Amino acid sequence: MADRAEQMTLDDNLEVDSKATANNVRNFLTFKFEHFQNYAGLNVSDLSVVDDSHLSSPKMDASGVSLHGGINHTESSFNRIMEAEQACKAIYKTIKNCRNGGRTPYQKILSEAYLHNMEDYKIQQELGYEDSQYYIKKRQALCEFADRFEKWKDWYSIPYLKDLHIYRKNKNGV
Repeated sequence: MADRAEQMTLDDNLEVDSKATANNVRNFLTFKFEHFQNYAGLNVSDLSVVDDSHLSSPKMDASGVSLHGGINHTESSFNRIMEAEQACKAIYKTIKNCRNGGRTPYQKILSEAYLHNMEDYKIQQELGYEDSQYYIKKRQALCEFADRFEKWKDWYSIPYLKDLHIYRKNKNGV
């Protein structure tokens, strides 16, 4: 069975549902990103210096053995924390990798909304967009995030996170 990347290359009938994808990414950035940050003990300011040398790793007990019957719970906790940290890095890098031009202010929209928790109406005012125009740009930004996140998931070795794209069924029902 071909993976999703191979399918995108091989199948011209794959069509991304931009509204559903944008909604999926919005939920991911609103809830999962916050969960990963909390679990890893990171703030956005910690992520702003991401170059893979500034983030500290949790310290494990030298023996690797906890007080719970000789079972090493520290290692599994350490792995979960490291995975959450890697997910945060991938999300941050994805946002910072999005286009940020005059007609494509995607990085600005995503940074302000999900890194600085600015409300949409303030971002909209800052960019000088009307309601409908702003929400079209935000939907485009969220879809670009989904596209670019695939690269950064692999870069930070977290390919197990699901593809954020939502696909429409084509004419053949696939």
